[in-house]
Amino acid sequence: MSNAQLIESLKNQCQKNCNGLNVIVLQDTTEYNYQSHRGRHKKGSLGVVGNNYDVGYFAHPAICFDAFTRLPQGISYCQIWSRERERENKCQLRKILPIEEKESYRWIEAIEQTKVVLSGAEHLTFISDRESDIYQLLSRTPDDRTDLIIRSRDDRKLYDRPESMHKLLNELPLGGNCRIKLKGDYRRNRSSREALLNIKWVEVNIRKPESLAKSEIDKRFVTLTVIEAREDISTCTDRENMVHWILLTTKKVADLDQACQIIDWYCFRWMIEQFNRITKQQGIDLESSQLETAEGLQRLGLLGFTAALKILQLTLARDGEHNEPIGKYFDQYETEVLKVLDKELIGTTAKQSNPFAKLTLAWAAWIIARLGVYSGYKSQSPPGPITMKCGLDKFNVIKVGFLLGQKNVYKE
Repeated sequence: MSNAQLIESLKNQCQKNCNGLNVIVLQDTTEYNYQSHRGRHKKGSLGVVGNNYDVGYFAHPAICFDAFTRLPQGISYCQIWSRERERENKCQLRKILPIEEKESYRWIEAIEQTKVVLSGAEHLTFISDRESDIYQLLSRTPDDRTDLIIRSRDDRKLYDRPESMHKLLNELPLGGNCRIKLKGDYRRNRSSREALLNIKWVEVNIRKPESLAKSEIDKRFVTLTVIEAREDISTCTDRENMVHWILLTTKKVADLDQACQIIDWYCFRWMIEQFNRITKQQGIDLESSQLETAEGLQRLGLLGFTAALKILQLTLARDGEHNEPIGKYFDQYETEVLKVLDKELIGTTAKQSNPFAKLTLAWAAWIIARLGVYSGYKSQSPPGPITMKCGLDKFNVIKVGFLLGQKNVYKE
């Protein structure tokens, strides 16, 4: 199958799963670096990644979640590409190109294509980080069934006020506070903690940048709510490590509870980082592949995305807080294999029995986790993505054996 066919298959499954749902869509860009295997690749097969030297490719998926259960439903968009080695004047050239000819157009394209793919969804909320703070995205993509929550990257000029957006926020009184559980991140030297956030919010009209003065497509201004969440010194004394988010949203915010809801939704953006992490070294490890062509590596990446999605689904369903029938996530043959395994994996004590309703996703997650050497005892840490990945690998092998067992393998 070609890349286009694999992506179309992902879209079709996502469309089926999201019909009638209120959907949260997370999008992000990550890179896959194959510099350590460069000698194996056919010359010129791969372009370069972010450092403009190492070979590899970029991927930009849009992952869709049920807004109520917070369970992943599918991938509505995926772009895969490599860069040519940049010429000296390339950065200067990019400044004058129309947005449609820039790499950053992927943020807009992901939204527009997802709106088409998920035409049967009830509502879409797109959540993304600072790289997507693009005026054309803010101007062109929202509509009656599409909202945005985006972390602001730059200060913005306002259409009807002399001060800038940041200055206006500085002048506002504190609107209240809320607490969030902050996950640790060794890359940013950030510890896990419960952070107290001081909250401000205000509705603003953001002015179209002067660089877009000739654009007839983009509005003179866009009306958004801007929310500032700044961590209180009582929970973090390290100024460099302190949470400080400025969020732009098309959703109306009338009180503190609604502002905190937007912050909670933005915190959920961490799930796409978890998805990307599953595809890297500690999970599926796509970058260890020794395939020789860009086409082969990219197709493997798309297949890896399917596996990473299943691993994330199982990990998030493990507690059974929001449970769903298994039919969305496993086909008929897989379900039959799970029924057999459920009987085989029951331990010697009641505590090692599957505690979840049969033929639900949490029930399947318990079985896959047991294959991944999860004991089933509550005294053990809950099974994470790596346990689910190991269990899913074993399950796929068992499934092949099961399918062969349904056939007469000796028949010529």
